[in-house]
Amino acid sequence: MNPGQAAGELAGLLAATGDPERATGEAAYLKSNLHFFGVRVPDVRRAVKAALRAGRPTHHEAFALADGLWGRQVDGRAVHECRLAAVEVLMASPKLVTAADLPWIEARLRECGTWALVDPLAGAVVAALAVRQPDATLPVLDRWVSDPDFWVRRSAVLAVRGLLAAGREHARFYGYCATLLPEREFFIRKVLGWALREEAARRPAEVEAWLRAHMAGMNLVTLREPLRKLPPAVAADLRRAYDTRRNSSG
Repeated sequence: MNPGQAAGELAGLLAATGDPERATGEAAYLKSNLHFFGVRVPDVRRAVKAALRAGRPTHHEAFALADGLWGRQVDGRAVHECRLAAVEVLMASPKLVTAADLPWIEARLRECGTWALVDPLAGAVVAALAVRQPDATLPVLDRWVSDPDFWVRRSAVLAVRGLLAAGREHARFYGYCATLLPEREFFIRKVLGWALREEAARRPAEVEAWLRAHMAGMNLVTLREPLRKLPPAVAADLRRAYDTRRNSSG
């Protein structure tokens, strides 16, 4: 594979298949200053997979291709779909990604500026890496959870989801939740809710106990999600406990 050529061809294909009206709507929805072609996510994914089938990349080639896509610009602005394609390259070749690539990934997370890029990069690429190489990855996530950048803090939670699904690292996850629960940032509150909802489907008693123990600092954005997966009577009781605490605190 020639990564530079492949990046140029992929960018050209994405530009040609974009919908300007969709591009305008996506930019507004994501509140992003990136340039948008207006390409649907499944179409970006198909284009990346076709490019990778044409030439299976090595580790160096995959990251060179990702770099080439990530850095593409139109009118001085990075292109959302090209950055998404860079993430898809790594998602399509998970075994090529190692803990040595975490500095590269962290730098990209700081440049994302939107959940639409952060979530697949952290929640798929890093989450899969954490399952394969936990000893090298988890110390990085422990640092991320206290990072000044809230997208990086969000990434720490997203990146443990694969381990949780495998029945591992529950104490670490609840520690992350306790650290982040006081935050007022919507995207932190929401990711805690999503992660707790997934855990509630697998381990409802543990999630119920954690919610009860932390009700004094609970917010509704976070609470609402796990309630969807808990037994109705339990969910109703937890919601009453939240409302009682909120009303008593004025």
